[in-house]
Amino acid sequence: MDITRNPRLVHSVLAGLVFTGLASSQSLDLPPSHASISGSGSTNVPFGRSIPTRAQFVYDASLFGGQPWTFGTIEFRVQETMTAGAKGVDLEILASTSPNSVIATQHSFAANRGADETTVFSRKVLTLPAAGTGADPNPFDVTIPLDTPFTFDPSSGGSLVLEFVVYGQQPFAYTLDTAFVCDSPRGGYGPAGCGPVGGPTLKADSLTTQVTWGNALNLRVYDATPGATTAISFGYIESGTWNGIPIPFDLSVIGATGCSLSIDARYTFGQVADATGTGQLTMFLPSQPNLVGQWIRFQGFSLDPGANALGVTTSQAYKVQVCGWEPVARVYSNNTTSATGLREIGTAPVVRLR
Repeated sequence: MDITRNPRLVHSVLAGLVFTGLASSQSLDLPPSHASISGSGSTNVPFGRSIPTRAQFVYDASLFGGQPWTFGTIEFRVQETMTAGAKGVDLEILASTSPNSVIATQHSFAANRGADETTVFSRKVLTLPAAGTGADPNPFDVTIPLDTPFTFDPSSGGSLVLEFVVYGQQPFAYTLDTAFVCDSPRGGYGPAGCGPVGGPTLKADSLTTQVTWGNALNLRVYDATPGATTAISFGYIESGTWNGIPIPFDLSVIGATGCSLSIDARYTFGQVADATGTGQLTMFLPSQPNLVGQWIRFQGFSLDPGANALGVTTSQAYKVQVCGWEPVARVYSNNTTSATGLREIGTAPVVRLR
């Protein structure tokens, strides 16, 4: 079974793999996909700004593998290949179960807090340790022992909110590793494409290299005859049977020599090729974090009466994976008194709960 066809399973499987080692490690890295790889972003929030700061970091319930988690220590790591010197921070930390999913995270700090809000680290001056070894990724050596443990139950349907209130700090840099943008795995599969005799082979690919939920996905068919009708078809399978047709299917038997149907063409969208022989399709992915890990499979087609008896050319099938955003978020302000802050969906520090 290809679990990537069921996006709801992806984060549960990732988190479930983390839980298989709990008996020995008793730690959980969020997001689980970043346990052994560095995030592609970094942040000076909340420890590297040299000013008072309030920041909420939000981690979706889907990251917890369906099991309650009690933690008494929060650990961060500094940005890969970097180090940070020790610095003093006047800090308070609160934890709660937000009633909101990551998508519904609000600009209002109060709206993101849950009824179980707990001060897990009472206000005091904490000396953040010298951290980082210059590795990629760095170790989780920014360790904050909590005064009061907190239990998050993902069955609540909400999100874990860790709220850091920095009342003051020494003016030194302290850059943490964050989950942020990604590069989507992608490439062709199945039989090669075809074209007219003496002409170029039809091709299809993704112009979007970072495919993320809630954003546009730009696909194209190219090397078609200028002005030709082109199409992009979407499906779920790379091999097998669809409506009695074996996939891939050699179209030579119906007049399209060297061409193949390499996808269960369930949804098809047409475009007219421009003067360069390119047809483009822009679609928008829903704002659903559980799309992360899903493969989008498609194939290009072109009507070309002179190409063969069938009058159709096909591209090699292509697939691209939704790689982000991770189901995390943050809200922060440059002081401790504002009721609202800047909201960013898809980015938050990589954290280890222990």
